Amino acid sequence: MIYKEKILDQIVKDFFRTGIIRDNDVLIVALSGGMDSMALMDAFYKLQSELDYELLALHVHHGIRGLEADRDLKFVKDYCKSMNVKLIMSKVNAKEYAKKNNMTLEEAARKLRYDAFDKSWKAISSKNTKSNVFILIAHHEKDQVETIIHNLVRGTGIKGIAGIKKISGYFVRPLLDIKKNEIEKYVDDYDVPYVNDSTNDDINYTRNFIRKEIIDKLEKINNKASEHIVEFARQARALNDFIEDESKKKFDETIINIKKNSIILDIKKFNNNENILKTGIIRIVFSELISTLKDITKININDIIVLAEKEKGGHLDLPYNITVDKKRNNLIFTKNTKNLSMSRRKKK
Repeated sequence: MIYKEKILDQIVKDFFRTGIIRDNDVLIVALSGGMDSMALMDAFYKLQSELDYELLALHVHHGIRGLEADRDLKFVKDYCKSMNVKLIMSKVNAKEYAKKNNMTLEEAARKLRYDAFDKSWKAISSKNTKSNVFILIAHHEKDQVETIIHNLVRGTGIKGIAGIKKISGYFVRPLLDIKKNEIEKYVDDYDVPYVNDSTNDDINYTRNFIRKEIIDKLEKINNKASEHIVEFARQARALNDFIEDESKKKFDETIINIKKNSIILDIKKFNNNENILKTGIIRIVFSELISTLKDITKININDIIVLAEKEKGGHLDLPYNITVDKKRNNLIFTKNTKNLSMSRRKKK
């Protein structure tokens, strides 16, 4: 059957042929119990005897959906027991976390889910120091399209519209190029059990709204709309990779001094770039100083570019206690224990 060849043989074996996954690696399937994750688990389970890897499952109970979530947990536990697959379980409270951190329930659930993934990966990796450990996530083509549209309307840059990566660190998404109807056909052909999440039909969740109210309508305009959006994302990813490579070269050319808590750039060399490369250089600076770009906004980046172009000196206070100072021909980024504004610094 074409579906058997595509999911069981082609996809799983391709990961081995390309060296992404190798013999003796440990694979942890993020198993919600839904159709997509169960198809992914079934595909890798069936080839486990032929290809040498250890297969585990990880289920996160988000503390929402009440009895339905409890049903999902029981379903996954029973399935894993029947298949002799070790199950890692994690319970979190997404409602409480969302309220405490002023987040939507959807954002909180995702944050806690990936925190659970990270914690489990670290625990398993510490016990398997001679093997690679990967977490397999069942994102498919439509999830990719949802992400691209979501990022686009949120105003993200090229990196955001490049979509989800098939491989990102220890996260692997083997089904990312697979259409949803192929997964549905596979599940039907092989009688793969699964449970339905009732919230998938709730358009109050952003991704559900995008899928049901936007993607479905786009596919009525052109039934290949999703394919075209994914191809657009591939091109955006290639462009983003090129910009990041060029930004790294310009960063290396522009840097005067780099220490643990400070980076000094040559303003003349910095200003001798297009804004897109200036933005890339600034992103690298923040990655070096604080290892994250979260909460660093376009406004912050634009303020730095404007500061560098000023004839006189100046100062900026930014998130994570980062200060930026223009002094003569230097642009100085400092990670402070305290964030001191220019007025407060003058009083010291």
